[in-house]
Amino acid sequence: MARQPSLVPVWHGSGESACRSRSSPLGSTTPWRFPAPALALALMLAVLPAPVPAGVSSVSLPNGVAGLSESQTGSLLVDYYENFLRDRDVERFRQLVSTRYNEGTLCRLVESWNTEARRAAVLALGLSGTYGSNASVARALRDSDLTVRLLAGDALWSIWYRADTPENNKTVLQVNALIRHERPEEAVELATRLIARAPRFAEAYNQRATAHYVLKQYEQSIADCRRVLELNPYHFGAMEGMGSCQEALELKRDALKTYRRALRLRPYSEGLRRTVSMLEAEGD
Repeated sequence: MARQPSLVPVWHGSGESACRSRSSPLGSTTPWRFPAPALALALMLAVLPAPVPAGVSSVSLPNGVAGLSESQTGSLLVDYYENFLRDRDVERFRQLVSTRYNEGTLCRLVESWNTEARRAAVLALGLSGTYGSNASVARALRDSDLTVRLLAGDALWSIWYRADTPENNKTVLQVNALIRHERPEEAVELATRLIARAPRFAEAYNQRATAHYVLKQYEQSIADCRRVLELNPYHFGAMEGMGSCQEALELKRDALKTYRRALRLRPYSEGLRRTVSMLEAEGD
């Protein structure tokens, strides 16, 4: 995926064990981390052996390939995935999966009893899934397997960045580039124009929220985050970013409520858990 033109952001600290600094609202503590090569960390961890499943899920999986049984359908996807881990040929993996699997089948395989199949399905959806797979991939943030969770986080960013028209998707990346190049005022202006023509594009609001945050315009950032979550309730980036803004405004009760909500999306996040614990202790 690193060879692809699209880049996606990864949550600060790579998502699983992120620990926010509570000292400065800017710099390394900015709650939205800027784009990095997609799936880089997750692919490093993908070579870890899958744990032996404790049992078979009750989820019923359809036959994704004509003439194959349920187990064979998952096994074929695993074969593609294992070849990908060996060859690192992203485009071949994408092509093989797209010719044999539809998005609905991949979404159901996200809940497979087979860990490798879940990893493969989430990776495939991250590469080519539409916004229709958003909820299924978001559920993988609660998966018992670390690699599935990391792949899911990166896959969601990919899905969110390509959730609108090609032109609007390109523009939202331009907004992000302005933020990365420390031009947040221009980013706000471009994002506002994008929102005017695409008022239901959640990532446009999220990028404007990021720019507002960099400018220390926390109330405006919170307003944009709320709009993101109205459009996309699984957007953990906006949710956790809103919590940081609420902290900056000394709205600790609101921040605690927001972080608890985020923790329900990402229950394995050590950073979120520590933040919630700290805020709970401060409230006692």
